[in-house]
This record gives sequence, C-alpha cells and structure tokens, in this order.
Amino acid sequence: MSLPAIHMTQPHDEAYTRRDSLRLRGFDYTSRRIYFVTIVAAGRQKIFLDGRVAQSTLDCLRVLRSKLNFYVYAYCLMPDHFHALLGVGVSGKSLSAICGAFKSLSTRAYWQWYEGKLWQRQFFDHVVRNEEDFFETVEYIKLNPMRKGLVECWDEWPYTGRLDWLQ
Repeated sequence: MSLPAIHMTQPHDEAYTRRDSLRLRGFDYTSRRIYFVTIVAAGRQKIFLDGRVAQSTLDCLRVLRSKLNFYVYAYCLMPDHFHALLGVGVSGKSLSAICGAFKSLSTRAYWQWYEGKLWQRQFFDHVVRNEEDFFETVEYIKLNPMRKGLVECWDEWPYTGRLDWLQ
C-alpha cells in the first residue's frame, strides 16, 4: 500500500486567510493530499442519534464522493460530530468545496425532519503527513464510538466505515 504524494505544510507568518478562518494562508487545499476532517453539529446537538438523520447524512457523503471524485478512507458519524479521512485533489476540488457541499447537501436532507442549522459554520482539518499518521488516524476514527462509551466493540457502531482503500 502506498499513499498518494503527501506534501508538508510550510510555516507561514500569518496563519489564517481571514481573522476567523481555520484555513492556512497560502496552503493549496486542492492538491493531492489526505486530510483528517472534523465537522461539528450546530450547538453540539446530538442529532445523529436520530437514525434517519444519520443514515441520510451518510447517503449524502456517498453521493458527493461519486459526484466530486474524492476518496473516503474512513468515516465515523458520532451523535454530535463527524470525522472523516478524505483524499482530495483527484478532481481539482478543494477541501473547503467538498466539506461545504457535504454540509449543504446533508442539511437539506436534515430539513425533511427538522428546521434550522445542522452544522457549525467551520470545520477542522489536519493534513496527514505520512503512512504512520494515516493509520493512526484511521484507528482514532474507528475507535471513537468505543472511547465515548457508545459501544463495546468498534464494529458495533452502525455509522463507522470506509468507502475507499489505499492502492
């Protein structure tokens, strides 16, 4: 198994593109990299305990993966947040475009049952730097439901999985 070319971030004098942005200034989020992404539900509401919302959110992930041509190496939808290990850069879409489309599409699905915001405005990301980092992140994502006491064994959580494998 080999990872796609992964590039290290370079230190910058100014870390953010906007005062309240979490994105690094000057960092190319469209190039071929793997990211660990966390997206948090608005108000940390435990909305994904509703199986309809959880399943429709994961359906949105699958639809966008095909449409926007990115990889999903691991994911876990927790009661109040979402973790994923995403490979981007294949289609030229940025990480922000992918996360924005996911949040938008899943929010529209959520509106079938509820009103208001589904997600917090921003998302958090970590650039995966090497193979060791990749596999540690997969393990972190996979074991998250156990750490939170939701299940005894990671594979009992119905909203954890992967859609792609390293080639």
